[in-house]
Amino acid sequence: MRLPLRIVTLLALGATAAGAIPYQWEPKAGESPFTIDVPDNWRTVEAVKRNGVIAQFRRRDARIEVRSFAARETLTVQQVVNQKAARLASEYSFVRLIEERDSKFRENLHLSVWEVKRRGKLYREETAVVISDQGPVVVSCLIPANMYTQYRTHCENAFYSLVLDAEKGGDAPVKADVYSALRNFSYQNLPGNLPVVAPDALMSSGAGNAAPQKPPGAVQYDDNYILPDEVHR
Repeated sequence: MRLPLRIVTLLALGATAAGAIPYQWEPKAGESPFTIDVPDNWRTVEAVKRNGVIAQFRRRDARIEVRSFAARETLTVQQVVNQKAARLASEYSFVRLIEERDSKFRENLHLSVWEVKRRGKLYREETAVVISDQGPVVVSCLIPANMYTQYRTHCENAFYSLVLDAEKGGDAPVKADVYSALRNFSYQNLPGNLPVVAPDALMSSGAGNAAPQKPPGAVQYDDNYILPDEVHR
């Protein structure tokens, strides 16, 4: 799905303003690989698990987190959101879901917005969920509520820059095979590689090549058209 030009421009400006750089993860335990743009001056922390990875990018009280795990069974978006709710409830004294919807600008991207509180401080937690063939990939952005305007661009840039391995253009080898086949086809049909046949030979009809005679009174049809059925003859 192609993003509108206005959205692409805004995201590009946001990435420039935030000083974002690409972060790439290669799978270690069957989880989905991914690439995401993160602020270049944020501290990176990786926690490799037996079935995936948790990559965090931190600056003071703000945090961007990516979780990519291999799933034994196919999970739904709602199951992943429920797991997210349980994890937040175990970490914070107050959890409230503000909004939940599918993204308008990207297919298969589900967004949820939470309010959480810890030690009297209010935070805004935004989460993007993508279900890959290997398992779920969850991008979360935790921001102090009073600093949301400052860090909002970082969150949106992280969500919409997420690229999974299957989205990197896996059809390139197929296109190469097609181009190769077309080149071979053109080589086999270059002008002059067939014997020249005299025009008289093409126009003449010998006794051995004569077309069978149709019985008198038979309806004559042009071979370039479909024959009518019995009713419309």
